[in-house]
Amino acid sequence: MEELELREYWAILRKRWLLVILIPIIAVIVSGVLSFFVMKPQYEASTTLLVNQRQTNNPVLQYQDIMTSQALVKTYSDIMTSNTVEQAVISNLNLPYTPTQLGGMIKVSNPDQSQVIQVSVTASSQPLAAKIANSVASVFQDKAQTLMDVQNVQIVDSAATNPNASPVKPNKKLNVAIALILGLMVSVGLAFLMEYLDNRLRTEDDIRKYLNIPVLGTVVEFDPKAE
Repeated sequence: MEELELREYWAILRKRWLLVILIPIIAVIVSGVLSFFVMKPQYEASTTLLVNQRQTNNPVLQYQDIMTSQALVKTYSDIMTSNTVEQAVISNLNLPYTPTQLGGMIKVSNPDQSQVIQVSVTASSQPLAAKIANSVASVFQDKAQTLMDVQNVQIVDSAATNPNASPVKPNKKLNVAIALILGLMVSVGLAFLMEYLDNRLRTEDDIRKYLNIPVLGTVVEFDPKAE
């Protein structure tokens, strides 16, 4: 029974083979054109900051200071992506972005829930991404002192310009592969849907299968031009 069902599925795919092949090809072509010719390359640069309290000789206070610093990391991350910091960065670098647009380019993370904050910026060029990342770190360092009256933020690694940097977006091969897989899924699903909605009887097997009656005869198509 299972073998029969597999044969029926294969027969449906063979019947709709043009559809099954055409949709993935179109999807791959569209994805390739968008990835290689339309979408602009995006580059990334990162800078690292350390949130650290002043050192003391008391081990208990040192542990409490570390825990306090880790708790402040979330607050610092929110300040770093605030409109105040973004507007200051735009003014310092004379960027043609709005704070909302700049905010979409900035990603702040806290690896392993440590005292380290990593600021990653995605931009149309690697030097621009590095400038923005360093400016965000510098502006935040000043704002942290002004807004929270703290001086425990240190820049560990500044973003460096890399002339040989590769774009992080778009991932052209991945986009094409995803388009191919989605195209196949859509084409196969559409083929089975069209077969399900098609209630016409085309062959003798269809009559036996769906009407459960014997076939007494067939009408042969007559071609008057044939000898």
